[in-house]
Amino acid sequence: MIRLSAGTAACMGLSSNRMDAYPTTAYLLSGQHCLMKCSFCPQGAESNEVLNRLGRVNWPGYSWDEVEKKLAHAEAEGIRRICLQSVRHTDGIKPLQKIVKRLKGASALPLSLSAWLSDENEAAALVNAGVERLSVSLDVINPAAYEEIKGGSQQDRLDLLLRCAGKLPGKISTHLICGLGETEEEALFLIDRLEKAGVTTALFAFVPLRGTAMEVKEPPPVDSYRRVQAGYYLLRSQAAQLKSFKFDNGRLVSFGLTEKNLMNTLPGSAAFNTSGCPDCNRPYYNERPGRTIYNYHRPLTKEESESVIGELLGSLQKSAADQLERGRF
Repeated sequence: MIRLSAGTAACMGLSSNRMDAYPTTAYLLSGQHCLMKCSFCPQGAESNEVLNRLGRVNWPGYSWDEVEKKLAHAEAEGIRRICLQSVRHTDGIKPLQKIVKRLKGASALPLSLSAWLSDENEAAALVNAGVERLSVSLDVINPAAYEEIKGGSQQDRLDLLLRCAGKLPGKISTHLICGLGETEEEALFLIDRLEKAGVTTALFAFVPLRGTAMEVKEPPPVDSYRRVQAGYYLLRSQAAQLKSFKFDNGRLVSFGLTEKNLMNTLPGSAAFNTSGCPDCNRPYYNERPGRTIYNYHRPLTKEESESVIGELLGSLQKSAADQLERGRF
């Protein structure tokens, strides 16, 4: 059995559910009873939630035969990539190598994988098996929060991520979740370091989920997330450099660009769409339909783009006014 996100199952005709938006990547989930104890995750070893959830999404199980038949024709359903996510288990990467081989036999679509790795040699083995992009997820940005929320050393995980990026240039990604105790300054400094190392970052907003230790924690303020999204876009597009950014007690207050230059440089869709692997849109992974969207899974309308950028500019102006009042300028 293999699990698919509810949206993937609907898109590929394996369920009759009607969705507000369909994925452009087929999302698959392998394994149960994760060994990790991540406080935000329903799959965590100490979670009280049922095991068919990851993020906000339900992941029903299907037979391999059903999934393979549908993957053979996935492109006709709008699917452009396969993303396999795996819980951490005791068997190492051998089961994943078999799954990767099976998926590559069923479809010619590029394959992304997010899994727990012990070293860069395992990363190379999975790429050799057919993985086009491999994610070594950090998730938590602040080192102290990492130890509390995920357990272990963030530095050790970061070192592995960077070694993998050096060994497999252009193949390595990571996940970062905003709203877990970091400052905007910490987030953007880490993103900049990863960009310079050739690591692609998929940016998420924290989502409180029932049954987890963090179910009562609030998600990050949208204005804060927008500043990090915009900063990330400017860094990856090389439209600005981190040294030009200004921070006040960890909060971003300026990109070092005039308002006119910022508006000309910051397109609404590209800056605020889902980030990560090509063709990954993750509809409503961070939010419920009809509510504030953190990561837009589609191009923004003209009105949405103007609204988002207007709110971003307003939050920067407010920060500058606060600084001026305190005599910082």
